[in-house]
Amino acid sequence: MTELTNQTWRDGHKSPFGWIDDLAWAADGRALAFTISYDGFATDIWVAEERGGGWPLQKIVRPDPWHCDGGLAWRGAGRTLCYRGEAMARVQVLAVENVSGGAQGRTVELTQGDQVAIAFGFDRKGATLVANWETPTDANDIYAVTSPVKHRRLTRVNPQMDSWKLPQTSHVSWTGADGRTCWGILELPADYVPGSGPLPAIIELHGGPTASTRIGYRLWMYGRGLMPARGYALLSPNYRGSTGYGDAFLEELVGRENDIEVKDIVAGVHWLVDQGYADPKKLGVTGWSNGGYLTNCLITAEPDMFAAASSGAGVLDMVIQWGTEDTPGHVINFVGGLPWQQPEAYRHASPLYALDRVKTPTIIHVGGADPRVPVAHSRALYRALKHYLHVPVQLVEYPGEPHGLTTRHNRMAKMEWDLAWFDKYLLGKTE
Repeated sequence: MTELTNQTWRDGHKSPFGWIDDLAWAADGRALAFTISYDGFATDIWVAEERGGGWPLQKIVRPDPWHCDGGLAWRGAGRTLCYRGEAMARVQVLAVENVSGGAQGRTVELTQGDQVAIAFGFDRKGATLVANWETPTDANDIYAVTSPVKHRRLTRVNPQMDSWKLPQTSHVSWTGADGRTCWGILELPADYVPGSGPLPAIIELHGGPTASTRIGYRLWMYGRGLMPARGYALLSPNYRGSTGYGDAFLEELVGRENDIEVKDIVAGVHWLVDQGYADPKKLGVTGWSNGGYLTNCLITAEPDMFAAASSGAGVLDMVIQWGTEDTPGHVINFVGGLPWQQPEAYRHASPLYALDRVKTPTIIHVGGADPRVPVAHSRALYRALKHYLHVPVQLVEYPGEPHGLTTRHNRMAKMEWDLAWFDKYLLGKTE
């Protein structure tokens, strides 16, 4: 057994909290790679190597704007360390050569293109690479990689997709808060013709917030794939704090929640309207977890922007979140201290204190056993909108469900409720 007592990965880091993950032993058992992930900060890659009677640590340098998405693996018997690297809404397999003796060689892309690598592996000698990934037209299949740009598809897990009318998917950008360039994934109906007129549109917000929306095809309960098939445009903003756009872009959200990222998203909505894709009178917003929190923030900050909203497992009050969630370091990191140390910062980050501005009809979803964003947030939002503000609202609690819905039945129910909600308030449909 090896005990790593060196605290190098903690010394001087901006976050007091970190999670060790993705442990990978080299073939000779003399080097151990692992990641440390943080809320609000980039994931670091570390290698402990047996040398001189100890296990000194070295931090792997990532080229900007690459973010480590995990999946550490040593290639063959050598000292080439591979991982999933995210940049500009794509995830590739990256290889760091000659990781040894506290040094490293160049970082190379083993894959390239419009794809999102989910997992990868090598044969024992490290000569053959296989990976499974998503693309804008393929939900998830396995490929043999013969060069960074040449891939041979080995599986066809979802052959029914060949007959589907898939959305037109693109990675788009606009000017966000502070003049920063922001990005997102735009999905348009398969038969949409540019210039043919604006569409009803949904703004879909990813969770995390230390995460992102990527280019690969997704058909899931949060709206991607589904809403374009129903005739909606769908924009998924990668707002400030998202991964894959450089460490600075990621870290700029810390201490500025319910502020800078909200402005980034609002700027994206205006861009969508100005480009002629979206009807400003038929806008909806949806999200889960941090996306639900941002939905709550947006309907308070922009009470006249959205005709309907779906808030999933969203925070309403940061003090309650700090006191009840299973990872309280998340709130401490982003707000910058404890509630009695930063009371105004906690209040500013909490949409609760501006709920009197809300006009948007809102459907609320939450797992009844959610330990991450406990159900009290959703119940309080429902109570405020229903009994005090008289805003159209529904609350759907899923008994026994944790932070993410796990059963097909509940996922389908969530999708059906959302479709009916948006169809009613954006399209005027009553059935």
